Amino acid sequence: MIIEIKEELAKIISKNANVSFDDALASLEGGKVGDLSSKIAFVLAKEKKANPALLAHELAAKLAKAKPDTIEEIESTGPYVNFYLSPRAYASIINEILEAKDHYGSSKNNKTSKNDKAGKSKTKKEQPEKKGKVLIEFPSVNPNKPWHIGHLRNALLGDSVARILEFDGYVVERMDYIDDLGLQVAQSLWGFLNYDSNPHGKFDQWLGEQYVGVAKKFEDDKTVVDGVRDVLKLMEEGNNEVSNAGRSMAEKCVLAQYETAFMFNIYHDVLIFESDILQTIFEEGMDLIKQSGSVIRATEGKNTGCWVVQLSPKFEEEFGKMDNPQKVLIRSDGTAVYTGKDVIFHLWKLGKLKNDFLYEEFTKQPNGKTAYKSSVRGKKMQFAHADRAINVIGVEQKYPQRVIVEVLRTLNFKEAECLHHLSYEHVGLPDEKFSGRKGTWIGFTTDELAAEAQSRTMEKIKLDGVGEKEKKDIARIVGIGAIKFSFLKSSSDKRITFKWEEALSLEGDSGPYMQYAYVRTNGIFSKTKEKEKVSEIKFNDSERKLLKDLASFGEIVTRSSKELAPHHICQYALSVAAAFSSFYANSPVIAESDESVRRTRLAIAKATSIVLKNALGLLGIECPERM
Repeated sequence: MIIEIKEELAKIISKNANVSFDDALASLEGGKVGDLSSKIAFVLAKEKKANPALLAHELAAKLAKAKPDTIEEIESTGPYVNFYLSPRAYASIINEILEAKDHYGSSKNNKTSKNDKAGKSKTKKEQPEKKGKVLIEFPSVNPNKPWHIGHLRNALLGDSVARILEFDGYVVERMDYIDDLGLQVAQSLWGFLNYDSNPHGKFDQWLGEQYVGVAKKFEDDKTVVDGVRDVLKLMEEGNNEVSNAGRSMAEKCVLAQYETAFMFNIYHDVLIFESDILQTIFEEGMDLIKQSGSVIRATEGKNTGCWVVQLSPKFEEEFGKMDNPQKVLIRSDGTAVYTGKDVIFHLWKLGKLKNDFLYEEFTKQPNGKTAYKSSVRGKKMQFAHADRAINVIGVEQKYPQRVIVEVLRTLNFKEAECLHHLSYEHVGLPDEKFSGRKGTWIGFTTDELAAEAQSRTMEKIKLDGVGEKEKKDIARIVGIGAIKFSFLKSSSDKRITFKWEEALSLEGDSGPYMQYAYVRTNGIFSKTKEKEKVSEIKFNDSERKLLKDLASFGEIVTRSSKELAPHHICQYALSVAAAFSSFYANSPVIAESDESVRRTRLAIAKATSIVLKNALGLLGIECPERM
């Protein structure tokens, strides 16, 4: 509704101020004085060399004569033209939310703000513009350990961004890359084959603890080093007893990791194993790279015999002068380095390779959907071929991720601009750091974090007449919600220090506070059998503030989608919860004697409930019906 009102105002501003529709629309923002404000007078002042306050005053007088029925009053304050929404506009906001329900704020409900050159907005009958396919890769944890809380940040960020993009109208494919050929996995496989092959407990936890022991042996025992190298070579060759054992071990570990993922309602569409990349698309990818005129075979120096790409001077400016700006993609023995393999993988993601994987069912997920795995057997399926690929990887991988983009640019693939590294900073507990090799994650796994959250939440539940099963369910929803909100409320480039007292607080910026706000909205309806009905009443300040916040949800979703930033949703939801608290305190609902006011306030509570649930849903946070 706010988008339509802005476009309506932009038309009359354009006509009366003699500016373009786009400039008029860009000048409108949430007002500190009015409900909306225009700063178009600043644009006019530059052109006319006049006082912007005087121009704003003159324009406000003109606009007041042409105001639409969604605007009650137009006035100027200094250089700003202020617009006050009418009761009809506020009633329309409520009705729109009640009608759209779980689609409110999504591209299915939002009217586009894109306009043609004549400044005409699209009508309600027109369909939202179709958006492309986005492939988002996360969390890509090595298949030889459980998730620790650093991995969890990756998973939650990827999951929430996928939800937001989907809500905003994109076709989203959730992919998990499984590096089953890395040195770490080879160490674990050597330990499994030579050290201990009798797992106990959750497989990923057991395997991770065993890996810590093998990694220590690997540091100073040549026998172990040689054994691991032999195992790695056989894994890379494939189609042998050792490689088959490695694949089986990796899949069993990922299945255990996914038990953790499912606790947090995190699901995937497809898993791509590195071993299948070598067997399926690697050779075609190497040929495509070699055929590029931008890749040469070095004939001198330390890279003799290697296929290399020359990185641009601009790249050196960003990351500092390099001793050798040549980047090796393929070694002299014909094997690809990490960058070469990753370039090939991304060419496949973006549909540049003819060869493709076959797929088999990996696991049935609790959301009812099947996660598929790449395979050299199985059936053909339509994965990848994305318009855009997003990799959720830690900030320490900024350089290698940028190298991939730079190499694709140098190879003259325009698709390089379709790759995005969604980086994130580290997360930890106070005074704790985590290392997979050293095993400092032991005692701080995601499973243990989830169990601790449920335990602490159970202690806080004081509901009378609630059975043990329901208490546990509430504790699970609130505990997991507390963790998710704590991890997502900060920008991904900020380091997180997780603190229980902040995460589980019912006051301030926490998941439980948000869930409690939702419970309060629905609690009003438990006290009455009366139904909501919207009337054009004289809305008070607390009602207007809340409704303006609710009306801006679509714009927040669009911003979060564009910036791949769930923290905007968190901050928005907090603002809505605070506005509802003020409304709850200043606008009696059940006790209101005027029926039209009472039923309209019931409708406001219902609309708030819908928006909070939709917003928290984009963070993957469930809403309990009582707390």
